[in-house]
Amino acid sequence: MMTHELKRRTVYSAGIASLMLSVSFWVAPVALAKYTPPENPSKPKETGTNTTRNGSCEEANSSGRLTALVPFSHVGETISGHPTFTWFVPYITPRPLQLRLFTRTGQLLYRTEIQSQPGIMSVALPSNLPQLSIGQSYQWQVVLVCDPDDPSSNVVAAAEIQVVGPAPSLQTQLAAAQTPQQRIDLYAESGLWYDAIAEARKASETSQSQEAVLELLDSLASSEAEPLKDWSDRLRQIRAIEQQRQGQR
Repeated sequence: MMTHELKRRTVYSAGIASLMLSVSFWVAPVALAKYTPPENPSKPKETGTNTTRNGSCEEANSSGRLTALVPFSHVGETISGHPTFTWFVPYITPRPLQLRLFTRTGQLLYRTEIQSQPGIMSVALPSNLPQLSIGQSYQWQVVLVCDPDDPSSNVVAAAEIQVVGPAPSLQTQLAAAQTPQQRIDLYAESGLWYDAIAEARKASETSQSQEAVLELLDSLASSEAEPLKDWSDRLRQIRAIEQQRQGQR
């Protein structure tokens, strides 16, 4: 017959085995990668970059302001020769909106006009245009036409972008990535803001969820909080607006 002590030890051992078995079937949720700024990023120009300036399309129900969704403390990077540009529109009423791309010396390379829509918008540089050059920085603008008869009323958000060469290890990892989230994480961890947000936007169109975009905005806001609290606060405001909009769908 089994003694009391042996019974106790048997029950204890069985409990431990059961716990270990249950733990082996529990998988912790995968944490989304955080945006990590490049090791030696370029500084933006002192004026006219990563800012909103000039007129106003004021509306009673608008919130925030036209905003290029980019880092502000440094120039955001991309490995794409045809990158995607992303911004936030606070205004409900559709208006003509222009995307312009310039060399750093001010030469116009691309211009297109579309209708604005409230929320986050993106436009990719068309693939039939020459690729942007590795090692070069460019300036891009979104221009909201508030009054066609009064150009001074236009609202302009501007930012810079720098094209860099991809690390061989990153190319290998991207080729092996099996999900959009894995690609987003790789770009974000490599300091490639433009590629990460572009991949997140593409994923949101497929999944009808902006979760990946919102997480990236939150991550960017955290990385910008110490050098530029006002910019971090604006990014968090946009994230909150978009999260509320998504919840209302």
